[in-house]
Amino acid sequence: LKLFCVARSPEPGGSRWPQGGCFAMPELVNELGICVIGVTFCLIVALILFNALFQYTRGEVMAGLEDEFGKHLTFHSPDDTPRKLKQFGFVYSVWGSILLNSWVGIFVVGYIYMILFCWLSYAPQFGAPTFGLQAFGGWSGFMAPWLIIFTLVHIIGMALIICWGAMRTRFMLPVSHMADATHVMIEEEASFMTDDTILDPDSARESTRAQLKRRTSRVQVRFQRANCRTVLPVKVEEDGTRTIEYTCVRYVHSSEDDSFHPTGIVEYTAVQVHAALRRGGLSHQEAEETIGTCGKNEINVYVPGILESLIGEFSDFTYIFNSIGTWSYMVYSSWNIGIFWLLLTLGSGTYRSLFIVRPNQKKIHELARLHTKCQVLRAGSWTEIQASELVLGDVIAVDDGSAKLPCDGIVIEGSLVVNESMLTGEPMPVQKMPVENSSHATVSKKNIAYAGTSCLQSIGPHEGKALMIATAVGALTTRGQLVRMVLFPTSVRFKYNDQLPKVYLILCIYMVFLTAIYVSPLMDLNSWIATYLMVLNTIAMCLSPMLPVSMVMGQSVTASRLEKEHQIGCLQPGRIPIAGKISHMVFDKTGTITKDGMDFDAVVAVEGACFGAQTQFELDESENAAAINMEKVRTAVPARLRHALASCHTVTTLRDGTPVGNQVEISMVSAAGWTISEKTLTSPDGGEVLEVVKQLEFDHCRMTSGVVVRVVQTGALEVYIKGSYEKIQSISARESVPSDYDAKTQKCAKDGYYVLGIAHKSLPPSLTTQQLADMTRDSLESGLGICGLLLFRNEMKKDSPTAIRELNKGSIKSVICTGDNALTGISIGKQCGIVEEDFGVLLGDLAPGGGGIEWHDPDSDSLKLCDPHSQEFCDWQLAITQGAWRHLHCHLRELEEIWTRVIVFARMKPEDKINVVKYFQSRNLIVGMCGDGGNDCGGLRAAHAGLALSDAEASMVSPFATGRDGKSLLTVVDLIREGRACLATNMATFQYFIVYGFTLTSIRTILTLYATVNMGEYVWVTMDVGIGMIMVWTMTQSRPTAELCSYRPTATLLGPRTISAIAFPYITAILTLLGAECLMWSKDWYVKLNPIYDIHLLPSLWMLRGDTYDSSIGMITLTLSLANTAYVNTYGGRFRRNILFNWGVNLVYAVFLFGLFFLLLTPSSQFNCIYRVNCDSEQSQEARALTVLALFSAGGVGGCFLGPQVMVWQDEMAKVGEPEWLPNTTFNCAPPAGTPTSPLNSTQISEFGCVGPNNCYPTSFRWELCGIFVTYIVVNHAFTKLVLQGPVAAALRRRQRKDDDRRGLHAYVAGGEDSHAESSTDVDDEATSDDDLLRG
Repeated sequence: LKLFCVARSPEPGGSRWPQGGCFAMPELVNELGICVIGVTFCLIVALILFNALFQYTRGEVMAGLEDEFGKHLTFHSPDDTPRKLKQFGFVYSVWGSILLNSWVGIFVVGYIYMILFCWLSYAPQFGAPTFGLQAFGGWSGFMAPWLIIFTLVHIIGMALIICWGAMRTRFMLPVSHMADATHVMIEEEASFMTDDTILDPDSARESTRAQLKRRTSRVQVRFQRANCRTVLPVKVEEDGTRTIEYTCVRYVHSSEDDSFHPTGIVEYTAVQVHAALRRGGLSHQEAEETIGTCGKNEINVYVPGILESLIGEFSDFTYIFNSIGTWSYMVYSSWNIGIFWLLLTLGSGTYRSLFIVRPNQKKIHELARLHTKCQVLRAGSWTEIQASELVLGDVIAVDDGSAKLPCDGIVIEGSLVVNESMLTGEPMPVQKMPVENSSHATVSKKNIAYAGTSCLQSIGPHEGKALMIATAVGALTTRGQLVRMVLFPTSVRFKYNDQLPKVYLILCIYMVFLTAIYVSPLMDLNSWIATYLMVLNTIAMCLSPMLPVSMVMGQSVTASRLEKEHQIGCLQPGRIPIAGKISHMVFDKTGTITKDGMDFDAVVAVEGACFGAQTQFELDESENAAAINMEKVRTAVPARLRHALASCHTVTTLRDGTPVGNQVEISMVSAAGWTISEKTLTSPDGGEVLEVVKQLEFDHCRMTSGVVVRVVQTGALEVYIKGSYEKIQSISARESVPSDYDAKTQKCAKDGYYVLGIAHKSLPPSLTTQQLADMTRDSLESGLGICGLLLFRNEMKKDSPTAIRELNKGSIKSVICTGDNALTGISIGKQCGIVEEDFGVLLGDLAPGGGGIEWHDPDSDSLKLCDPHSQEFCDWQLAITQGAWRHLHCHLRELEEIWTRVIVFARMKPEDKINVVKYFQSRNLIVGMCGDGGNDCGGLRAAHAGLALSDAEASMVSPFATGRDGKSLLTVVDLIREGRACLATNMATFQYFIVYGFTLTSIRTILTLYATVNMGEYVWVTMDVGIGMIMVWTMTQSRPTAELCSYRPTATLLGPRTISAIAFPYITAILTLLGAECLMWSKDWYVKLNPIYDIHLLPSLWMLRGDTYDSSIGMITLTLSLANTAYVNTYGGRFRRNILFNWGVNLVYAVFLFGLFFLLLTPSSQFNCIYRVNCDSEQSQEARALTVLALFSAGGVGGCFLGPQVMVWQDEMAKVGEPEWLPNTTFNCAPPAGTPTSPLNSTQISEFGCVGPNNCYPTSFRWELCGIFVTYIVVNHAFTKLVLQGPVAAALRRRQRKDDDRRGLHAYVAGGEDSHAESSTDVDDEATSDDDLLRG
């Protein structure tokens, strides 16, 4: 006790301690304290008045603006999501800056004062000067101003953190002209209207509840808008150019419309790029002006320094909350617990900042850097420059040898072969051809090379290199867009995140309730300062700083396991638990369900509007098969179709002869066996030579590609057009189409063939090259005649059916979304199990004229139309074409009636795949997508969890990527298994920490209400370290089950299952405490002890208030409930492996159980006295031998034990004039020798085998307590196994399933158990979630 009083003579009128010269702590604040408080409030009030004056001035300026404040901002979205932004100009204000920084200064100075004076409060113990305590008249007078400054500092800190973005502009002056602005605020125009903000026009008067909801919504909207704002400084270059940088993109001020515009991208026509080459590229002056405007060709990914990273991390409101707990503990005589909280907060924040966030930023920074040199044409001569000096309009000579392209550009002359796998995930090299010098030529994807791609081959006129012109530099290149997409990912709404603010609100209400109890007459700690600190301690306990850390920990463990054990790269660990909620999987077909390539299986020639015989090719890769195929092409395939096979493609070859191009076309060219050179094609025997005159790249709008060739032997000009068989039919002359064309093509598609059509026409041989270049594509694709069909076999991956079966077992509905034909999609769907064989399939296509959708049975030869809503077809599955989908997407009422039955989406373009994903999401479904990372990149990014089956370097395409086992579809199952386990673990740790907050604070409040009792200091350390850190870490190590179960884990924080898992252990813990206490109160040996009023213990020394009978029961109940809650929440259930496989949590749980029952059943020992359970004065003093624990103790370890028996000695000491005497180690924790007091070995002082004051229980009562605690353990284990995870939960799920089946809400979930998508308020637990546990 000497550590907490100042050695000086007693104060007049104050009670004193018997150790001579120590004074009691008065509650009154002396003049110095009043002065400090007054100065603090005067500073705050003065600053508020100056702020009000500045805001009034700012309002006057705003009212005087002539033009409309704010202008539209052009924004290039990295994820193709259209976003509306506005730009607002502000000018720096000296006075505004002084006022804003004054608030920051007050916070910093106040925090320094808080830390310094907290240290001074421990002056005698740590050797600090004692003048502080003396000057303020004692501990209470010292603490009063400290608490006020402490409170104000944290209020100001919270306000600065939450409102910093808005405050920066509030302390600047608005300007109407951007040319005058020193800062620009960019705000996203988002609609925050909700159902709660819409008023009923027929309502005469709003109810009080409606008014409250509306006002709350307004506050919420303000905070949402503040989060959509970014303040940027305006940089003025040496030449006067005014720029800002937003999302890595450089914006330059334009005087024409007085606004900032993005730079770094330009569009050229085919004629313009050839003109740029003819004039010798840019002049040196043009290059300098362009680089001054657009900036360098760099992607500026800012990586903050270590100090800045730490400041950014700790500038979060959660750390203000942690700070409250840390310093309230620290100053409340519990420096050891305060230091622990401080280390925990600093450690978790530092780890996250320096070992997770900053390394990721450095990784992206390295990814964005491109150190290379390139040759550019400037002022008619070639110059070598750094890639960063490249500007828009530069003509570049492209190097090969896997060199990275420095920018996006259009190929002008020559050709390139590039590897675009980093951007698209497509593993096959792609050829880039020059754009024609014609006003009719259009620049297409085939002419554009992208930054960051590897150039495998460059062939052209300049020293053998191809030439291209730069069209995009810096962050607006395709590579820059990918980097921006990683830096600024699309936010995905998830129920867990949406409900977290509601949980915080509930906790705040609970905190208010606890505060009301502490300040009420029910609680009297004999000091308002002690009461205030006790409130702060209790509030801090409601939410552990380890809660967010445990979430990240669980996701990081799973991400590591995905990469190491499943070879699945994870770019966004936060998406892993979302993957565990997937209810719908959208699959691409080619390269996803089926193998990457296609085998060229057969051709069917058309001559005279009639089909000829089908020519079958050998599919193996032997030399003999190749020879047989070439012979068949020469002898069995007509000349026109043979020439089409040889020329109608974009395949080229590398210098070593390796074919490069689309895999489908490569298989076709390989079968034909013709030799490819730069512009000529030669038959195997050399008898036929074709010269490529003009190539028509694949056009996504037309869905065709083609070529114009000249037959060298005859001089004939031939046009060949290739495309889907439907498209070729539509553009061919009617008289050239065989009468059985539809039947033949549909039969081939049903047989699983990928069917393409070839059409042909002849041109006059006299046409010149320039005349051909000037011919439009429409003219080339008119007047065609069908000359044959190409049949490709796309083989199914061996494990695709297995993967689909596993997903069906997991109640995950799968659909196919492919660019292929609908019949092929249906055929593949039946083979893999997506299309059920037991039900028929109706195919829907847009009716001629676009009047609606026509449905027919593709397995029937009849052309009879079907009604999908009729009794006959109401349970049939549906497949739709692109035209039908677009019609339905525009007529949502029709789509609402059938969307649950659609399982094949055919002929879908990339934008259609995105719309399919987004439509499912609009139905409150968690949607996953799996594709090869090619034309489905948009869909992969739009989905809640996209998995790209592509090489590791393409991981930027989607949150998840893998190339395992030949891009196996089973990786989808592995991802979802791990996602469900991760979600279950996240929910388990969440439930634990909520139980922690409620149970700990409730037990502490109950004990304080009853007798101002607390628990020993090491109880708190053990709970926070042993359970809150170590045991929670072992919880995250649980692995997933081997198979998917038929329902998904809940993700709702406020659903019945989650509330049950929190409420039951909490309620049973409180009942256990009350039951044990009531049992003890009925015993004859029990003595109630109120340490403050019964033995006159100072209110500040709360860590010494645990030497009672009641605190021991509280300690065991609390620790047992938390350890037991952590353990039962780790039960495997249906999502994680059996808990016995998690050896870590079993070991920690066993250690805690052993330790608790050891404390309860064994005689008094040093170990017992650490936790103040079954402890006596003798063993408490001997605990000093535990040097480390004694040094880290705030006064409980190694000192006297202040048990109930002390009251006997105090009553006896009062007779000699020492009514407030307390034991001290000077007299061996007993009254001084010679005083008339009870001896140490008397039954009044020592009992039940303990020596001196103690809280030891008799043996019989210990076993009674064992029975109560064992019952608590058994009941909680039984509740988890029988109710949450056992037959009770299963019965409730079956009942829910029956209810949903009656309402027709279950049909769309494959193999589902308890669908309630539209009937349940838990919108993302729609189909088969265990969240229905107690519903109804």
